Amino acid sequence: MAFIMMTEPSKKMKVRLIIITATLFTVGFMILIGRILSIAVFETDPEGTKYAVRAQNQQLREVTVNPNRGTIYDRNMKPIAQSATVKTIFISPADIKPNAEKVGMETEEMRELIADGLSKILEVDKKEVLEKSKKANYYQEIKKKVEKDKENEVIEFIAENKITSIHLIEDSKRYYTESLAASVIGFTKVDGEGLYGIEKYYDNELSGTPGKMVSAKNAFGTDMSLKYEKHFEAKSGNNLLLTIDTNIQHFLEEAVTDVVRTHKAKNRACGVVMDVNTGEILAMASKPDFDLNNPFEIADKKVRDWVNSLPDGNKKGHRDFERDAAREYQWKNKVITELYEPGSVFKSITASAALEEKTASMNSSYGCSGVVEVGDRKMKCWRAGGHGSSNFTMAMVNSCNPAFVKIGQGLGPQKFFQYFKSFGFTEKTGIDLPGEATCIYKKEKDLGIVELASSSFGQTNKMTPMEMVTAFAATVNGGKLVTPHVVSKVMDEENNIIRNIEPQIKRQVVSEETSEKMRQIFESVVMGVDGTGSNAYVSGYRIGGKSGTSQKLDGDDKARVSSYCGFAPVEDPQVVVYIMVDEPSSNVTFGSVVSAPTFATVMADILPYLNIQRKFTEKELSKSEITVPPFKGADPIEAQNKLKTQGLNVILKGKGAHVVRQIPAAGTVVGKNSTIILYTDGNMRDEMGKVPDVTGKSLAVANQKLTDAGFNISIRGASSEGANIIVNKQSIKAGLSLAKGSVITITCVDNSETEH
Repeated sequence: MAFIMMTEPSKKMKVRLIIITATLFTVGFMILIGRILSIAVFETDPEGTKYAVRAQNQQLREVTVNPNRGTIYDRNMKPIAQSATVKTIFISPADIKPNAEKVGMETEEMRELIADGLSKILEVDKKEVLEKSKKANYYQEIKKKVEKDKENEVIEFIAENKITSIHLIEDSKRYYTESLAASVIGFTKVDGEGLYGIEKYYDNELSGTPGKMVSAKNAFGTDMSLKYEKHFEAKSGNNLLLTIDTNIQHFLEEAVTDVVRTHKAKNRACGVVMDVNTGEILAMASKPDFDLNNPFEIADKKVRDWVNSLPDGNKKGHRDFERDAAREYQWKNKVITELYEPGSVFKSITASAALEEKTASMNSSYGCSGVVEVGDRKMKCWRAGGHGSSNFTMAMVNSCNPAFVKIGQGLGPQKFFQYFKSFGFTEKTGIDLPGEATCIYKKEKDLGIVELASSSFGQTNKMTPMEMVTAFAATVNGGKLVTPHVVSKVMDEENNIIRNIEPQIKRQVVSEETSEKMRQIFESVVMGVDGTGSNAYVSGYRIGGKSGTSQKLDGDDKARVSSYCGFAPVEDPQVVVYIMVDEPSSNVTFGSVVSAPTFATVMADILPYLNIQRKFTEKELSKSEITVPPFKGADPIEAQNKLKTQGLNVILKGKGAHVVRQIPAAGTVVGKNSTIILYTDGNMRDEMGKVPDVTGKSLAVANQKLTDAGFNISIRGASSEGANIIVNKQSIKAGLSLAKGSVITITCVDNSETEH
């Protein structure tokens, strides 16, 4: 077989090749021309915007600049939550190579330098920084919320090493000046978004508008000079002016914390102080709560240690699950998110409805043998043997369940439910906070004789404390149901007012006449059966209120909820205060003994603060307290005579010509017959005494022990004329050494078996 070797293409092959090449070139050229014509003629983009944007996106790099979140102020313009400018540190991996070449380093050497330096300064993982430095992009975040001291270290590190691939951009970090009203204020996520409370509800107002930093890139993908960089400033969020007063908040939190400790509340406690006429929330607290500046840490050390001891895992009994549950528990605003049966506090609603509908009057009479039969049920009065015969007012004073069963029966299901709805229990209050729960209640069609009876004295239906206090306010403020709110103004970053949040009256529930009668009834409750004053009594003020002790029907049948709701002054209501203790586990559970003294403590603090003047009766004046005047520099004999005319005892110490100091200090409130020590010699030391333990003692015994130890006494709580007054707590711990003449405040309760 012969092989023919071809040394060059034939003429025919050459022609064929030329034709194929020309055809391909022509087809390609026609496709290109067609695409150009399509873009130029047929596509609806006359200004070339689409392709300009594509080109721009390939040439520009954007970095978001977070705005400062708006400031939250209390009603007196005291900052509660503020944002400060911090920095986000990021690197541009694509810039590391040209940066290294510019300073005469190898790329890997530059990456190592950056990773080592940032990991030490910012306390981040070096390996992670190194991995990020190898990415093929222009933005790798290293750390957010970097404060000034670390920022300065990073800047110094950049300058020393001539690094152009590390960048700092403005960011914002949230700070809380005091950890007050934690469950009300709420907190933010790391990215600044509101997560709980006011921070969440008003997130759109507070957030602001992000800014941008835009820089140009050249054909090689690296940043061009600063003249090609553009900054679009972030716009700060709006500021909020709250209705909350931090001073009143302090008073409330201190009192609620104390009642949790004193009565060992198993399921926390809460309180509200509200303007009875406008619905403005002056204070709101759930205790125990958490640290606003460290919200993700479990505040209760015992719970925290227990959670940390658990095995890993996200199911019940494991660390992650129980940690999340503990956080949610401490974050919850008990006032608006948790439901409870209010007990006898709800009798205020039943009574108001009966008076308004005239199914009962102030002269109505009720008998109580200690039990009332309703259908197949026997409903007991809290007092064994009953109260006998009582009128409408005394039925409330005695908190008589059988009497209120009859008052409810007089209303009937239709009228009862009409007022239940009108007082707001079938809807949310509308408070400007997230997570408000809705009442669980019996509808009119479900109100049989048993359900109507138990509902009339505050069992069966479950509501939030906020619903209860808002409805109670309507019984005493002239009959108006108001919308509670925690924000009064939205302002811009210069504090110019953008929007006022005005008080809202939803409806008139009962008449002014009925409301006036209720105020008188509630004052009788506070003054007690014998007129000596209950545990809610505060000397010098006309106060009205009602306690509640309810059974938790859906849980432990021995568990109780103790509460007290009251207002002042009776003649011109200004504030309503509510205290609720969930499952007290001390030896008493009555709301009149557990919650009423806390109510009285809060009222005694806030009424003078609100410039509501004391108006003493003649009886009160005979035993009223006195504010100690200042005597520094005064003649000791003249000072002694002045104090004696005010009903105070005096001890002079020293032989100087002028008073140099005094115990108690000027401005201290003391009772009559207290002893004031005046020193005329600056070198004399205080005489010290050991504080006795008077808790659980009768008032007479406590007074004698404290006086014998050389101390003065100030009494809070129940009137000193009650037959069963005992000391519930003392302001100075027993066993401590204290200067004689100092004032020790004792809180008293009437420990008789009264539920009012």
